[in-house]
Amino acid sequence: MALFIVLAAAGAPRRSASSVEDTCGWRPPATPRSETVRTTADLFRAVARAAPDTTILIADGEYRLERTLELAKPGLVLRGQTGNRSSVVIRGAGMGDARVGVAIGVSAPRVTIADLTVGYVGYHGIQIRGELGASNTAVHNVHVIDTGQQLLKSSTGAQAVYADNCIVACSTFEYSDHAPSDYTNGVDVLAGKGWTVRDSTFMRIRGPQTADWAAGPAVLFWANSQDTVIERNTILDSFRGIALGLGPGASRLPRDGERRFDHQGGVIRNNVISNRAPWADEGIEVNAARDVSIDSNTVMVEGRLAWSISVRFPATTGRVLNNLTNRPISFRNGGQAVLDGNVVADAQPGAREALLRRAPGEIR
Repeated sequence: MALFIVLAAAGAPRRSASSVEDTCGWRPPATPRSETVRTTADLFRAVARAAPDTTILIADGEYRLERTLELAKPGLVLRGQTGNRSSVVIRGAGMGDARVGVAIGVSAPRVTIADLTVGYVGYHGIQIRGELGASNTAVHNVHVIDTGQQLLKSSTGAQAVYADNCIVACSTFEYSDHAPSDYTNGVDVLAGKGWTVRDSTFMRIRGPQTADWAAGPAVLFWANSQDTVIERNTILDSFRGIALGLGPGASRLPRDGERRFDHQGGVIRNNVISNRAPWADEGIEVNAARDVSIDSNTVMVEGRLAWSISVRFPATTGRVLNNLTNRPISFRNGGQAVLDGNVVADAQPGAREALLRRAPGEIR
């Protein structure tokens, strides 16, 4: 029964990202004003002079950056005109770009970024700056590729202002081969509350081969982030999969000054995580995370570790239910959780074949 539940629920088929109409049933926010731009200079002028609640439509083409494109007006909508994210590319000179660290910065509430490709910069493709007032950000049908550090970063500061209630959906985060160092993630959120990451694909979130491909988790929420929902994503050939928390006191800027918990609440459900390389690390980890749920995921990792899902540190509590994995679920360093309905494929006849059918093979 548990095997049937997981196979039915874990991971959704990847949807086409070719148009607004077919990307997860989403429609862009309606605004009273709109403007279409066709050059990089026009793009920067439009962003600078836009009134709140303005849509800026970007015509097909490549937009080369010489500095960060900062979205600082509440309710701004920045999206590709046709809905085809491959047709609008906002980019720097490459992962080693010393002039452009962040491609698109968000420093206002209710900003939407959609239907475009962004990357090839020194630090982040998108940075959501909680310390500057960003919140309720939507990133939809966006392709983020080849950045020097995290592909999408959400930051905070000493002022205890946080980027809350954001959504990342129907997007792709990837490296063409690998990041320049092990200091990378696909989505890295500090001290955020009420985030959702859904229906997205993460590929090759890994460091260089010279460092044994080591990297941070493809999806990471920490610094006392809260009530995160991570669902229906596919993570392929990445060093680590999904993490809620890194450990007690891991951040110097935790939300509300909390030092015991690095994450509170939240759910990881219906994701597919696959890495059959010998360097693969763990698929799902919860570290110093209180009252979390890991439910109906498919995890296939074949690296050096003896486990695929881990519950770590004494502060960690929650539920691990109905997951299909190839390796056991581990309680580490005092972590504890309720286990029920999980299937460990290597320990049950026939289950491994089902897992191999469910988990995609290595893509590069």
